[in-house]
Amino acid sequence: MKRAFAKLALLFAPCLLGDAALWAATADETPSVNDTSHEILVMLRLPPRHYRPGASYGGTYADAAGEAARRRIAESVAREQGLTVQSGWPMPVIGIDCYVLRAPPGANIDDVVQQVSKDRRIEWAQPMNRFRALAGTPAAKESLYPLQPSAKLWQLDELHKVSTGRNVRVAVIDSGVDASHPDLAGRIAVERNFVDARAQVAESHGTAVAGIIGARGAGVVGIAPQAELLALRACWEESASSTLCSSFTLAQALQAAIVADAQVINMSLSGPDDRLLAQLIDVALEHGATVVGAVDAQAADGGFPASHRGVLAVSDRTGAPDSALPAPGVDVPAPAPGGRWNFVSGASFATAHVAGLLALVREVTREPAMRQSATWVRFPLSSPDGAAGYVDACATLRRSAPSLNCVPVREGTARVSR
Repeated sequence: MKRAFAKLALLFAPCLLGDAALWAATADETPSVNDTSHEILVMLRLPPRHYRPGASYGGTYADAAGEAARRRIAESVAREQGLTVQSGWPMPVIGIDCYVLRAPPGANIDDVVQQVSKDRRIEWAQPMNRFRALAGTPAAKESLYPLQPSAKLWQLDELHKVSTGRNVRVAVIDSGVDASHPDLAGRIAVERNFVDARAQVAESHGTAVAGIIGARGAGVVGIAPQAELLALRACWEESASSTLCSSFTLAQALQAAIVADAQVINMSLSGPDDRLLAQLIDVALEHGATVVGAVDAQAADGGFPASHRGVLAVSDRTGAPDSALPAPGVDVPAPAPGGRWNFVSGASFATAHVAGLLALVREVTREPAMRQSATWVRFPLSSPDGAAGYVDACATLRRSAPSLNCVPVREGTARVSR
């Protein structure tokens, strides 16, 4: 218990285990969210833990002299290549300091990365990738529990008789979550913003995803209404229908989720393969978390992180690859900023359903589970009411909770769980 509280305390430290005075000048200088096209990421390796001055078994990161030296290396690399240092962040869970460097207008980013990568002082360099949330345009309607696909298809009333996700930490790595929404008030255990300096940001995509996972029942009922939600803002809304993220903001959020011992990490987004994010995801998996990613139907491999080994890929349609889990993702009622509710569609929201179900399973088993799609039960192809091929939540949870009563879908009812 003391260890858990210690890790949560570290999560609230200004610089994620870093020296506050040294990193204050860089951590607040978050790069412009509107233009990452001329930015690259440069990683500098930390010394092995047992060689770090001031290191302890508690995982402290107090090597101020080393931090200052790595900052000087980043600045030196930038000067030599005609770049400028924009920001930096320590990521001790994978043993690196990550710096954002900006190239001048007109520079070819691939050429810049290739040139910087030749410098033996750095671990690796990569472009600043951009990721998009996989959501459709919401309709402006207030929602009710009986209209939730999960109410009947997933027999949510029955699920909540054996599990509500109590004490399971679910990291929502997304855009801002409206923590004051009637369905989310009191539901957010941790709120962090890695995009800009604002304290609270309410955005549509993150609010909907968080609500599908853990809404308290004011308008809709979350799949895991008693899970502990970690609202980690790593994405921003460019427009009503476009939510973007960057390698750097996502990496900071993943680092925070790992330090907080998140047991489920929801990433309702997709983009290109990313080495930095891949390493952080691998560490999260090693620490016992289950990572869920949305399948991009436009990408041949489903897009990253859904395509990454160990990540549960989720789709909103049954026509996805066999390795993907089809879950409800069409016309899903969900909370919206300003105390409203909307109907939303897209793989992002199917992914949130699976993240919520994972929290239910995790409460019952308390061990990492369901990481392989083959361990999930699906409705047979002959199922009525459009259930064919989709995840059968009741039968899936019943594997860990034999007392669960799973009635046929056709006989399912839609009553609000209280």
